[in-house]
Amino acid sequence: MTTETNMAAKQSLSPNLKLVLHVFIMLAIVFGFRLLPAPNGVTPFGMAVAGVFLGLVYGWTFLDIFWTSLLGVFLLAITGYGSCEKIMVEMFSNSTVLMMMMGVLAFGAVLQSGAGDWVMGKLFSSKIAQKSPTNIVIFILLAGVIGNTIGLGWFLYFGMFPLISKTLKKCGYEKGDKFCYFVLAGFLMGVQLGMSVRPFVGWPLMTCGSIASMTKVPINYGTYMLLMVIICALFVLTYPLLMRLCGCDFSKIANLDVADAFGIKEGSINKRQKLSLISLLVFVVTVIAMSLLNTYVPALKWLNTQVTVLGLMVLLFVFVLVVKVDDKPLLDIREASKGFTWDMLFLIAIALLLSNVLTSQETGISAWLSGLLRPVFPNGGFIFLIALAVVTTILTNFCNNIAVCFIMINLVSSMYLNGFDVNLLAASMVIALTTTICAFLTPASSMPGAMLHADSNMTASVVYKGTLLLMVYSVLLLLVVLIPYTLLT
Repeated sequence: MTTETNMAAKQSLSPNLKLVLHVFIMLAIVFGFRLLPAPNGVTPFGMAVAGVFLGLVYGWTFLDIFWTSLLGVFLLAITGYGSCEKIMVEMFSNSTVLMMMMGVLAFGAVLQSGAGDWVMGKLFSSKIAQKSPTNIVIFILLAGVIGNTIGLGWFLYFGMFPLISKTLKKCGYEKGDKFCYFVLAGFLMGVQLGMSVRPFVGWPLMTCGSIASMTKVPINYGTYMLLMVIICALFVLTYPLLMRLCGCDFSKIANLDVADAFGIKEGSINKRQKLSLISLLVFVVTVIAMSLLNTYVPALKWLNTQVTVLGLMVLLFVFVLVVKVDDKPLLDIREASKGFTWDMLFLIAIALLLSNVLTSQETGISAWLSGLLRPVFPNGGFIFLIALAVVTTILTNFCNNIAVCFIMINLVSSMYLNGFDVNLLAASMVIALTTTICAFLTPASSMPGAMLHADSNMTASVVYKGTLLLMVYSVLLLLVVLIPYTLLT
């Protein structure tokens, strides 16, 4: 056998040996973790589930997102949680997973028809964008904040996010480029911030309402919204500066040939693109009306409670499949299925289920965390807010955010009722934001975290490095507004 043949054989074996090594390490984590001594209160089941979580994080990082997620079904089953069949049913009966499946397809006509390219082309060629590429980033951040403030979360996640991701490729950015990470992560941060602006609905209502109920102290919603608007404004203004400080390359969008990149001519839009955009616009307007006016208009209340956003996605999906232009439907389902992000779907499905199981009562992990954290926090004042923001941000990047949220709600309420100096409004805002704004470190941190990890522009390295920096940034962003507020009240 010649030297060249030996070298070729070694090169062909190397990837397989590397695969075997990584699989061995992943399984060693999964099965070895349950052999470790359990902390006080954590059950053997909890240790087994924690081992699966850590093993999958390793697999998602060094192996493959798709088949590692599939393997997670089997690994979770052998912890004693339930059969593989039960796990698969729970994974795909989750409303978030169902909305992702339907949303990606329902909004697909905009991408397939080229209407999305036309919209982004108009944005990139606008006078505002031509003045500075920073303005394009600001527009993307504002779209996230304002869009979710008026209730467009699902469209932003499954319609606009993939459009932005596709646009970054057209601009010439390569996989793993830090500019891609910061733009996509910033957009998702904006969406999460927008979700938290209105304290009388959704997630912030749960936070403020629970603390108000436990402490019997009302939260001033007007002050809450004013502070949130200030935080959102600071985010939009400072985030592009952070990107430049981190060395993000804006030159590719600054020097972009719009016509060549998006394949459009000035002012041109065809009938297929028009119908795709009109159908999407009707969907968006209906969702906004449902979100803001459902308490005043009975028909909108019925849509909101009976049809829901998922039902509207189904109707939009049917529309783009049925309506034809030149004997072709607005959405070619066979073509759409080729580009469907199955890896992201399975990653989100298993990660959301695993994070719920991880912090369930049966594992004992939530109770252990609660007991562990109580002595850590100072008595009150702005030092307490700093500790609360830092600890909650870290925990949210590893644990289920709902579980972390309720642990912190109970801890804050308990401290207040025991006479500690706790500013409840500021604490409510810290919990509402730190459990949502930047939960990207692992795929199981949150749905946006899973979306980032599964995006074709990302590498595990850039997500981990970038998220660690954004965790610090998000804490500083909140505290620069909330600490002065606590000192003045």
